[in-house]
Amino acid sequence: MVSNGSSASDKCVVCGVESKSKCSNCGQAYYCSVEHQKQDWKNHKLQCHPFKIEHNEKFGRYLVASRNIKASEVVLRESCLVCGPNQISGPVCVGCMKGLQANDYLECERCGWPVCQRICQNSPEHRGECELTVARGSKIKIHHFVAPHPQYQCLSILRCMLLREKDPSKFQRLMQLESHDNQRKGSEQWISDREGIAKFIPRFFKMDNWTEDEIMQLTGILQINGHEVPLSEPPYVAIYDLASLVEHSCFPNLSKSFTKKGDVIFWAAVDIKKGTNLSICYSDALWGTASRQNHLLETKLFKCECVRCKDVTELGTKYSAIKCNRNDCPGLALPLSLEQWSGDWRCDTCQHALDKSYISDILDRAGTDLSVMKKNSTEDCFKYLQHYSKWLPPQHHHLAEVKVVLAQLIGAGGPEVIQTLDDASLDKKISFCRETLNLYEKLAPAEARVLGLLHFEMHAALAERGRRASPGNPDMCQSALEESLKHAEEVVKLLQHEPKILSEGQICAQAKINRDSLKLVLGL
Repeated sequence: MVSNGSSASDKCVVCGVESKSKCSNCGQAYYCSVEHQKQDWKNHKLQCHPFKIEHNEKFGRYLVASRNIKASEVVLRESCLVCGPNQISGPVCVGCMKGLQANDYLECERCGWPVCQRICQNSPEHRGECELTVARGSKIKIHHFVAPHPQYQCLSILRCMLLREKDPSKFQRLMQLESHDNQRKGSEQWISDREGIAKFIPRFFKMDNWTEDEIMQLTGILQINGHEVPLSEPPYVAIYDLASLVEHSCFPNLSKSFTKKGDVIFWAAVDIKKGTNLSICYSDALWGTASRQNHLLETKLFKCECVRCKDVTELGTKYSAIKCNRNDCPGLALPLSLEQWSGDWRCDTCQHALDKSYISDILDRAGTDLSVMKKNSTEDCFKYLQHYSKWLPPQHHHLAEVKVVLAQLIGAGGPEVIQTLDDASLDKKISFCRETLNLYEKLAPAEARVLGLLHFEMHAALAERGRRASPGNPDMCQSALEESLKHAEEVVKLLQHEPKILSEGQICAQAKINRDSLKLVLGL
C-alpha cells in the first residue's frame, strides 16, 4: 500500500520519477503509483520490513525502526541459515533434534548417526553430515549417551562448514555475522573449542581444506549469534540472518516466538517510535542485574549498558534489593553504584552500609536453596517464601520466581481441580498472579510467554471466583467474569504466535475457547 504520510520526496523505484508516496510497511521504497508498487513487489518483498540496517564502530550493524510500529505488530519473520544440536548436548536425533535414550533409538542406515525414526534419516538437516560420513568410509558409532558428547560438540559447526559448498549464498551471509574471535582468543572456552572442535573436525571428517582459524571463526559466530529454539527437548540452536542484527537490551522492545518449522518471529512488545533501535534480551530478563551481567560477559562477551542495567533500582522495582539488617528499619539495600554489585550495599532509608560478606551469604544461600527446591511441591514453595522473606522483599527476583511457580501449582489440573480449592487458596492464587503481573509488566514487558501464562492463571482463577459469587452476588459475579475475560484476551494477544506443539500454544488455544464462552455468558 502506498502512503503519502511524508512531505519528503524521492524517486520511484520503477521509473525514477520523483514521488512523495512510499511503501507504508517499510517506509523506505518510493513509488509514483500503485501499479508500479505492484510491479516491483516481487523484488521489494524481500526487503520490505519496518526497519533499516544501520552501522557504527561500537555496535557494528543493528536495526532501527523506519516508521512507528504498533504494539503486537510483527516486525520480522525469518527462516534460519543453519540449525543443529547445542554444543553441550548428549545424543539427539540428527533429523528433528529430539533427545534420545540409550535403549530407544535407530541408526541412519547410511552413516550410523542416531535418529528417532526412519523418516528423520532423510531430513534436509542431516543430509550434509550423512554424505560426509559415508565419504569418510566408516559409520559413526555412539557408545555413550551423556553430555557433552564430543561428536555432538562438533555437529552444528560441521553444518555451518558444509554451507560453503552446499549453499554459498547462505554461507556468505553467515560469515558476515560477528564472531568476536579476538575477544574470545586465549579464554578457557576458546582453548577448549580449538582442541575439541577445530582440531577434531578436519582429522575425523577428513576436511583438510579448512584451517583451524576458519573453524574457530565459525565457532564464535555460532556462540555469539545462536538462538535456542524450544521446539525440541533439549532445545536446539539456530542462526538467523537479519535476526542476528537485533541488539541486546535487558528492557527490550521486541518479543520472540518460533513457528513449528523453526522460523523466528520478532514482534513489538510495546509501541516503538520511528528511529528507535530494535532489541531483544540475550539473557534471562527475569534474572537480577548481577546474574544477567555475568551471563552476558561469559556468553556474549560484552557488558550491558541498557536503561535497566544503568539503574540499580531496575526501573524502580528494586528487584535485586535485600532488606536492611538494622532492627526496625523498613529500608532496602542496593549497591552504591553500578560497579559494586559484589561490594558493600547501602540502605535507602537509614543509609546503613551492609557488608558484602553478609549480602553474598544471603544471596548465595537463597540461590542454592532455590535451585534444589522441588518445583512441583506447593509445601516447599511456601516454606521457601516464608523463610527467605526474612531477608528479601516481596518483589525480589528469587521470591517472584517462586510465586510464578505457585500461581501455576495452586489449582493445577483444569477447572475441575480449581473448583475444589478453598476460598483462601483461590485468593492466594489470584494474589500471586496479580503481584507478579504488576512486577513483570513494568520490568519485562517483552517476556510474552511468562506474562501469557500468568494472565491465563489469573483468568482461570477469576472465572472460578465469578462462579462462586453467581448465586448470591450477581454484581460480584459480573465484575469477576469481566476481569477474567480481559485476562483471557491478553493471553491470546501474548501467545498468538506460539505453535501448538508447545504448551504456550496449547494455552493460547484454550484461552480462545474460554474467551468466546465468556463473551456468550456476558452477552457480548
